Order: sequence, then structure tokens, then C-alpha cells
Amino acid sequence: MMPTTAQTRSRRRAAFAAAWRLAAALAAGALAAGCGAGGDDATSGKRLTLATRIAPDAASVEPFTNALGWTITLSKAHLSIGSLHYFEGAPFTAQLQRAAPGGGPSLLERLARWAVPEAHAHPGHYQAGEARGQMTQPTSVDLLLGTTALADADAVSGVVRSARFTFGAPPSGPLAAALDGHVVAVEGRAEKGELARVFRARALGADVLDEATGEPSVEGCVFEEVFLDGPGVVTLVVKPTVWLDQVDFEEVAESDDGAPVDLAPESQAQRGFARGLKKGTAYALSFAPGSPEEKE
Repeated sequence: MMPTTAQTRSRRRAAFAAAWRLAAALAAGALAAGCGAGGDDATSGKRLTLATRIAPDAASVEPFTNALGWTITLSKAHLSIGSLHYFEGAPFTAQLQRAAPGGGPSLLERLARWAVPEAHAHPGHYQAGEARGQMTQPTSVDLLLGTTALADADAVSGVVRSARFTFGAPPSGPLAAALDGHVVAVEGRAEKGELARVFRARALGADVLDEATGEPSVEGCVFEEVFLDGPGVVTLVVKPTVWLDQVDFEEVAESDDGAPVDLAPESQAQRGFARGLKKGTAYALSFAPGSPEEKE
């Protein structure tokens, strides 16, 4: 019996996910090898330790208006963070692949072509390229408190252009209990004309799975292009403005007592929120040389 179109697509997605996990493992191995090498090894890169911090975008701290005309004022923005990974590849661009030192495709590119040539050839697929760094200590933060220090990242010298953001599922750290199993919990007030809604928007790890990898991650986030060659600070700016940009609060029930009302499961509002969480534009990274104290 010939496989159906759905079965064929499912098999291709499964093959791509398997190849991605193997490629990620190889990239992590390459990074570990680089970090263990001598500082002047031109092939593996110079070992670096980078401070890491997280902050909200300035617009989210003040009232902002989303694409559907709702003016939103946040009172809470809890986020569970899993890990951050930094890569040489350009974000969301398969056509700008980088060659290996010998001029040919890198090991990860050859692996992808061998395992899933159709996916590799598709112009919309993000190609991470060489691994440059990773912060792997999970925690949880309240974005509205401002800039928060995260664990240091291990890295190797070289060009960085993109990143992977991973939600911490299940949550850990100081806000794990408050998150109650969710990876994100946002509360606030939304107003549009005479309408007003006091809301709570939450998401589980299952709500933010990447389709290709099956992981609660966002691939191909922009890391402002930089050549890492010394100590410094990586700053992750998270944008709840993007999370809530496509949420229509009109269908959210009015609060009887001023307490926040959850977005209903499977509602248009909840789906819009989940889509916003998975947008790469909600997570922007940059690097600055020097110590965290110098950045204050």
C-alpha cells in the first residue's frame, strides 16, 4: 500500500527531527572539544566564559498597544528558561550557509543533506552552523523586575549570528512554584474603547514545541552579529510585546472581583498567545565586551 501524503510528511518530519538532534549532539561535542583545547588553537577556537543576563524590552514595561488595538499594561511576566545556545549560522536563512575551513560544506550540512535532502534544500529552513556557546543552567525570572543575571556561558571564539532559546520545562528556579508547571505566566489589564479585561495568559512546555525538533525551543533567534574573542556579557532581551501582539481579549470573560481571568484553552486568544511565544523576534541577543559591572 502506498503511503498517504500525511504519512510521508510525518516521516519526513521525524527524519528531520532525528537529524536535528544528532546534529545538535555533534555541535555540542564540537563545542566541548573547543572549550577543552588550548587557547591558541585556531581550529577549535579559544575558550571563553561569558556572563549572561536577561531583560525585558523597554516597551513591555510601559503600557503598549498590540496589533488588534488592545492597550496592555502588564503586572506580571514570569518566564522559565532552559538553555541558550549560540551559533555561527545566520538566523532563518538556509541560503547563507557557511563553508567549512577547507571550502566545502560543514559536517552538520553534510549530515542534513544525507538525512533529509528535501528539508535541507527548502529555502525557509534555518541552518545553525557551527556551535559557539551555551548557557545550560535552567532558572525562572520575573521580567518586570528588570535585568537579571543568569549563569555564565561556555563559549569558543568565532563569529556568532543566531541563537536557540529553550523554555525550561518543567520550570525550576525561584519562581517554579508560582509558575505551577507552566513555562510562561503573564498577567495584566487590556483595554480597547469601553472594553476592559483583567487577564492571565499561561503556556505549558507542550504549547511551545518546535515542530521540527519536538523541543520547547525557538530556533534561529537573532544574535547581533559579533566576533567573540574575549570575555564579555551576553544579553537576552525578551519581548512580551511580541507574545501578546496577536491576542484578541474580547472573548476573555470579564472579571467579577478584579482577579485575572485565564485565557480559555483552545480559544483564539490562547492560540494567538502561543504563536507569539514561538516567534523568533520575541528573543534578541547581543554581546558586549567587558564585565557585567561595566555594563551597569
